[in-house]
Amino acid sequence: MNHTLVPSGREELFAELTENIAELRETPKDDAEVMASNVLSRAYSTIHLVGLSDNGKRALYHWDTSNPGAWASLIPFDERGVDSLNAIIIWQTTNEDQPDDFKTWLEPRLDGLDWVHPGYSPTR
Repeated sequence: MNHTLVPSGREELFAELTENIAELRETPKDDAEVMASNVLSRAYSTIHLVGLSDNGKRALYHWDTSNPGAWASLIPFDERGVDSLNAIIIWQTTNEDQPDDFKTWLEPRLDGLDWVHPGYSPTR
């Protein structure tokens, strides 16, 4: 494990995420470590990593903010970084067609994710 890539206090999560990215993308571990570092570095404060989708090519983040409100987006990532310009918002609190509670909305969709962050996994 390249410890310079590991966000502080996230060694176990980094290792698990790296393993899943390498397997899903069928990519070398070194490349997967860089991608895992990029994905975890994007998650901070009010931005939470929820999981991976699209064969490990997109990260699902939950943006828990009060202004303009909470939302969730799928964002492509690779060795160069997380590409927020090509994010797709898939849930937001102001959408009348979806539940206002993110976890309520997410629960029936967890099986559709390739990997789920331990904090969102119903089995942990």
